[in-house]
Amino acid sequence: MRLSLSRFQRLLSQRDFHKIYRLGCRFSSSKMIAYYRLGTSFSPKLGVTISKKWGKAHKRNRFKRVVREAYRHVYPYLPPRLELNIHPRPSFDKLTPQELQQEFRRLIRKVDSFS
Repeated sequence: MRLSLSRFQRLLSQRDFHKIYRLGCRFSSSKMIAYYRLGTSFSPKLGVTISKKWGKAHKRNRFKRVVREAYRHVYPYLPPRLELNIHPRPSFDKLTPQELQQEFRRLIRKVDSFS
């Protein structure tokens, strides 16, 4: 089983992140903030942004792992052109992949009603 996301499933360039911030929408919950837009790619793409203000590297890396794990589970249900960037909320160090999956499902419902 492959656990890493391919380069076609990730946001890679700074330009892509800036496009999401400028042209996209924002989805907030108690656990995360998601910036998203329907871009031109053929598959959904994920970016995770967490700065040093959120704590030491092991906490930031755990957040990224949890986000990627939840994303893998909901990936088949995501709209094909979705570009998504995830930010943490203050209680990010207590998150579980299951909680984030629920948040992703809420986001999917919102995006489906939007498009």
